[in-house]
Amino acid sequence: MSDADEIESIRQLKYRYFRFLDQKRYDDLAELLIPECTFSYHSGTYTYPNRDAAIAFLKERMQKPECHSLHQGHHPEIMLLSPTSATGIWYLQD
Repeated sequence: MSDADEIESIRQLKYRYFRFLDQKRYDDLAELLIPECTFSYHSGTYTYPNRDAAIAFLKERMQKPECHSLHQGHHPEIMLLSPTSATGIWYLQD
């Protein structure tokens, strides 16, 4: 797979993450993530050590009837670091 194909795959993954989050499809969202992933929101105010803890947090916060979200990620800056790792930054509107 070319670098461009790898970068596009990462973009598609992030876009699915946003869609599953906004549609409250937590089981699908969990399948996108490895069990040992970590989450940090609001500059580290909310930090979770693994997928299960992060999904539990999202379910609790976003299941409230007054919680409506529309995550829009723009202008991704993705850098491939090795054949198995990359880093990326998106401009987020929520």
